[in-house]
Amino acid sequence: MTLCCLFAAVLYDLHYPKKVVKSGLNLAYEISLHKAEEQQVLIHKWLESEKAGYDIGLEKAQESWVEYHKDDWRKSKSA
Repeated sequence: MTLCCLFAAVLYDLHYPKKVVKSGLNLAYEISLHKAEEQQVLIHKWLESEKAGYDIGLEKAQESWVEYHKDDWRKSKSA
Protein backbone atom coordinates (compact mmCIF):
# COMPACT_ATOMS: atom_id res chain seq x y z
CA MET A 1 0.00 0.00 0.00
CA THR A 2 1.42 3.35 -0.88
CA LEU A 3 2.09 6.03 1.68
CA CYS A 4 -0.58 8.22 0.15
CA CYS A 5 -3.33 5.60 0.50
CA LEU A 6 -2.25 4.63 3.99
CA PHE A 7 -2.08 8.23 5.10
CA ALA A 8 -5.49 9.00 3.65
CA ALA A 9 -7.04 6.04 5.46
CA VAL A 10 -5.49 6.96 8.81
CA LEU A 11 -6.44 10.62 8.50
CA TYR A 12 -9.97 9.83 7.45
CA ASP A 13 -10.66 7.22 10.10
CA LEU A 14 -8.88 8.72 13.07
CA HIS A 15 -8.37 12.43 12.81
CA TYR A 16 -10.77 14.27 10.56
CA PRO A 17 -14.20 15.19 11.82
CA LYS A 18 -16.94 14.45 9.35
CA LYS A 19 -17.39 17.68 7.42
CA VAL A 20 -18.26 18.88 3.98
CA VAL A 21 -15.63 20.86 2.13
CA LYS A 22 -17.35 24.07 1.11
CA SER A 23 -14.82 25.53 -1.26
CA GLY A 24 -11.90 24.60 -3.45
CA LEU A 25 -9.65 26.68 -1.21
CA ASN A 26 -10.36 24.40 1.77
CA LEU A 27 -9.66 21.36 -0.36
CA ALA A 28 -6.40 22.84 -1.67
CA TYR A 29 -5.31 23.63 1.90
CA GLU A 30 -6.04 20.08 3.06
CA ILE A 31 -4.12 18.63 0.12
CA SER A 32 -1.09 20.82 0.80
CA LEU A 33 -1.27 19.95 4.50
CA HIS A 34 -1.41 16.26 3.63
CA LYS A 35 1.67 16.59 1.40
CA ALA A 36 3.53 18.41 4.17
CA GLU A 37 2.61 15.62 6.61
CA GLU A 38 4.00 13.04 4.19
CA GLN A 39 7.29 14.93 4.18
CA GLN A 40 7.33 15.03 7.98
CA VAL A 41 6.82 11.26 8.13
CA LEU A 42 9.74 10.73 5.75
CA ILE A 43 11.98 12.98 7.85
CA HIS A 44 10.86 11.13 10.99
CA LYS A 45 11.61 7.80 9.30
CA TRP A 46 15.12 8.93 8.44
CA LEU A 47 15.84 10.25 11.95
CA GLU A 48 14.44 7.20 13.74
CA SER A 49 16.25 4.84 11.36
CA GLU A 50 19.52 6.65 12.09
CA LYS A 51 18.91 6.26 15.83
CA ALA A 52 18.05 2.57 15.46
CA GLY A 53 20.93 1.84 13.10
CA TYR A 54 18.65 0.22 10.50
CA ASP A 55 15.71 1.14 8.30
CA ILE A 56 12.62 1.06 10.55
CA GLY A 57 10.25 1.04 7.59
CA LEU A 58 7.62 3.45 6.45
CA GLU A 59 4.69 1.91 8.31
CA LYS A 60 6.44 1.99 11.68
CA ALA A 61 7.64 5.54 11.04
CA GLN A 62 4.15 6.72 10.16
CA GLU A 63 2.60 5.08 13.22
CA SER A 64 5.25 6.63 15.44
CA TRP A 65 4.90 10.10 13.89
CA VAL A 66 1.11 10.03 14.18
CA GLU A 67 1.30 8.88 17.80
CA TYR A 68 3.98 11.29 19.01
CA HIS A 69 4.09 14.31 16.69
CA LYS A 70 0.97 14.75 14.56
CA ASP A 71 -1.23 16.64 17.00
CA ASP A 72 1.45 19.19 17.91
CA TRP A 73 2.46 19.56 14.26
CA ARG A 74 -1.16 20.12 13.20
CA LYS A 75 -1.66 22.71 15.96
CA SER A 76 1.42 24.59 14.77
CA LYS A 77 -0.09 24.75 11.26
CA SER A 78 -3.58 25.99 12.17
CA ALA A 79 -4.42 29.44 10.99
